[in-house]
Amino acid sequence: MVLWSSGITYSSGVLWGPAEPPPVLIASTQPKTRNNTMARKYFYPRKVAEQSPWHINYAEQVVIHGVAIGLVLADVMASANDSKHLAYTIGSWWDSAKNFGKGAPGQVEVLKYGTGLTPFELPEFLPPAPPAGLTPVLPGALARIFKFVKMIKGAPGYTEGIGLLLGVVGEEMPLPPPGATTPPRISLSTLQTPTLQQVLVKFFKDRHEGVWLESRRGTGDWQFLNIAVGSPYTDARELLVPGVAEVREYRAMFWDKGVASGVWCDVARITVSP
Repeated sequence: MVLWSSGITYSSGVLWGPAEPPPVLIASTQPKTRNNTMARKYFYPRKVAEQSPWHINYAEQVVIHGVAIGLVLADVMASANDSKHLAYTIGSWWDSAKNFGKGAPGQVEVLKYGTGLTPFELPEFLPPAPPAGLTPVLPGALARIFKFVKMIKGAPGYTEGIGLLLGVVGEEMPLPPPGATTPPRISLSTLQTPTLQQVLVKFFKDRHEGVWLESRRGTGDWQFLNIAVGSPYTDARELLVPGVAEVREYRAMFWDKGVASGVWCDVARITVSP
């Protein structure tokens, strides 16, 4: 039997699953191709107030560890420079700009309706000086950093510990307990290929490892399709009767650590044409 972690999907239609919730499966003795580590949040802070400190730390740590894990010095220094620019712009420069901006409408009103004998002058906006040692950068600094983070994680000497120091490993999220009453969310669409119409089953894992996916056609039994860990799952089965459209139904429950558990989602239906 093909392992759920192998990336190979079931599309032959020869494996038939139970109508009741599936049983616990015994782990295979073959080597695993992925680690069942706890899910993590995205590493880059969503709150603007946390982004400048993140960039300061990243710039410092990437200089310390970048070359040691196998990255090119020039690339490391360029990424650190991008991060320092962002730390300054998102941090002290933006704070000053906001403070100036708050007073701007009031100055316009003074110009419009103010009184007094002193000539009106707009206040000057004097941003804080940037850190010493910055060199000019092109637009797209954050996009370049995200791209370089992928290079960091692919470097020969990279470890999760170094990733934590750099801030490029997100915070762990607790895994929902098996048996949770909230089902997976799935949606269906079709993809026309030169030879047949396929069904794309999109789903949300909601921090689970994957989903146990089943399908039913016509008056047949529910058929096990796959333990899907990446959305969408592509159902590329041939039509039961060549040239005749059919209605397919799909349902899913969550899959964690070798066990399908919880409750089935609502049945989703779609018509597959020749």
